Amino acid sequence: MSMRTLPLLVCTAAFAWAQGGSNYSVFGIGDLRPSIGAFYDGAASLAVALPSPQGISTVNPALWTFVRSTRLQGGYRFHQQSISGEAGTRAQNNGKVEGLLLLFAIDTAAGWSGSFGFYPLSSVNAAVRVPLGVQRLEDTLSGSYSVLSSGGISVLHGGVAVKPLSRLGVGVAVRYYFGLFRADHITRVEDPWAAPDTFSIADWLSGVGAILGAWYQPLPNWLLGVAVSLPARMTTQQVWRYSFAHTYTDTSLTKEFRWRLPAFAAAGLSYQRGRTVVAVELGYAALSSLTYRSAPRVEFQPLFRLSASLVRIPPASKVGRTFWEQLGLSAGVSWQRLYYRVDGRSISETAAACGIGFPLGRSALVEVACQAGVRGKQAPGLVREWFGRFTFSLSLSDQWFIAGRRR
Repeated sequence: MSMRTLPLLVCTAAFAWAQGGSNYSVFGIGDLRPSIGAFYDGAASLAVALPSPQGISTVNPALWTFVRSTRLQGGYRFHQQSISGEAGTRAQNNGKVEGLLLLFAIDTAAGWSGSFGFYPLSSVNAAVRVPLGVQRLEDTLSGSYSVLSSGGISVLHGGVAVKPLSRLGVGVAVRYYFGLFRADHITRVEDPWAAPDTFSIADWLSGVGAILGAWYQPLPNWLLGVAVSLPARMTTQQVWRYSFAHTYTDTSLTKEFRWRLPAFAAAGLSYQRGRTVVAVELGYAALSSLTYRSAPRVEFQPLFRLSASLVRIPPASKVGRTFWEQLGLSAGVSWQRLYYRVDGRSISETAAACGIGFPLGRSALVEVACQAGVRGKQAPGLVREWFGRFTFSLSLSDQWFIAGRRR
């Protein structure tokens, strides 16, 4: 994607569409999704040290050993933003499917679990417009320059987890990265003799990586979790397409290049008493070495994320419990320094979250989460984004593997 004009769009955009999202997502690989599902979103959690008998972590595969039944999970996430800049304030929104995760609890005694699924790793969704004006003799020729950006990176994973010791769990998952980044650049001039100038850039990308995770209980009720996503070599095929409205023809150019998706590491500590869990988690991504979708006025830097969570986990068994006793509740706060600087200024994000989970029938669990916060600040060259993120997840459980008698 050509990024030379995008920092200017972030600075001066007159936001013209309701279908949009975070304008900061036009940089790099977009907005990162460290964890998937309403359980972790409602706790503002990185999913590295927060165990759950129902949740499926995409950050620490070792946590799969806590799941006691085979589970199928899917969901949807809706975003609502209010973006303020030098050109005013505009509301934008977008929504995306959360993917599909399947976890097999093969041997709960030894903690053997396997998982397969696909889900989003990053997301780009921005819609901006800059007014243009050209002095022509005695009048001014006006128009606009618009950019619509969408896409992201998705992950297809397959992995296993096991408890080699009663107080230790380990897991590994192989990841196949794939995705599409697309940007449509449209220049319009308000003149009856002028035709819109349109060109689009589409990046088709793929790569292979892996993620490693572990948890350890140094003391009763305490759990330490760590996870590392290894760097991945990415291949991108970029297609530039120029469209000419007055001739109904187009021209396209194609090139291929490679770049490296940097490593991501996370660690956390949690304390559980009964069904109540308190967790503190820290994430770090070495994105200062990122070279993809850079810009002259944008510098990449390491990403830091800190979160604190308070969770009341739904019970593993519903027998003899009322509906209210089966509810799961969560709350949390998070802060992160994002991985880019605009004109030498870092962008940070602060959010608060809450969530609830309740049973539906004998084998289904419905979870709903809400996150609200602010990203960036309103200043010359920057925009401030107030956001609300709403996540809905549905998971189904069944006992596919029945342990036989051990000798």
